Amino acid sequence: MAVNGAPRVDVTVELPEGHSRDTARYEHAAATTLKVMGEWLAPFPDAAVSVTADRTPWWTAPASMAEEYAVARPLSRRYWERLVDLRAMPPPLVDAIVEYSARRAVSKVVDEQYFAVYRARAEGRYFGGFVPRDLRARVPMDSGGDRMLRTLGTLERWTGTPVFDAIMLEFVNASKGAQPTFDDFTRVASRVSGQDLAWLLAAAGPGHVDYAVEALESRPDAGGLFHTTVTVRRLGDGIIARAIPVETRFADGESVRERWDGRSVSETFEYRSPSRAVSADVDPDRVLLLDEKRANNGMTLDPGPARTAANRWSARWMIWLEDTLLTYVAFT
Repeated sequence: MAVNGAPRVDVTVELPEGHSRDTARYEHAAATTLKVMGEWLAPFPDAAVSVTADRTPWWTAPASMAEEYAVARPLSRRYWERLVDLRAMPPPLVDAIVEYSARRAVSKVVDEQYFAVYRARAEGRYFGGFVPRDLRARVPMDSGGDRMLRTLGTLERWTGTPVFDAIMLEFVNASKGAQPTFDDFTRVASRVSGQDLAWLLAAAGPGHVDYAVEALESRPDAGGLFHTTVTVRRLGDGIIARAIPVETRFADGESVRERWDGRSVSETFEYRSPSRAVSADVDPDRVLLLDEKRANNGMTLDPGPARTAANRWSARWMIWLEDTLLTYVAFT
């Protein structure tokens, strides 16, 4: 396999037992992973690589990308182990870098096959978990993951993808012939981005990050105006030591953005406006993936979203009930 003029790499994939019918999928995933990593950072340094695919259920929905991930994850780990001596790095950070790389590669496969920018579709399973059901729900590349993976995702969103890519490339180049540490990674990220990012990477440590809109009121006031108060609060002991945006939107389409110091426990913003406020959000652009409870990041005075949410949860409950009944019937 040759990628964009890079040296040819012979890839051998050892498949799980019973998966030979999907050989083409495994091989394509391996080739795509090396291609994405080579274009993103650097070509794989060896002329050949052998990888054992992770085990997956015997039968999966193609759009779930289970087989592709089964190759992309171990191959991404082999790639990073060959480029950088990661023994001095915290294992959670190493695992996060590997998982991010695998998701980036599989996202490319999804884009090729489904012309979609999300990484996969959620796969439900019924009949005791044996039969897959392709749920056509979009699953973003940054969903799920542990705290360190969400830290990388926050770093990418905070700096922007081009700067994030430059950080990772410089980290690879600066680590040649050395054993980089977590502090080394932090210094590279800060130097390349041109800003001190120690606060962000420190947030990956102990502590529960949770910022919320605690109260939203908008009532008629004198002169035909509305008096609006928005109270935001830091509920967790984890701290984002930077200004966090708080956006309030009004019925006439206007909006106001404030900056709230993420170190403070709470703050209240007040407005007098010709229109009633309809919603308020902390981190409206969803940059802080470290925030562990997104459900309380916003509050609305518009009942429409509440009705939509109720309909969605009702539909999910009906799917769960259908799954349970089908499974019960299959084994009785």
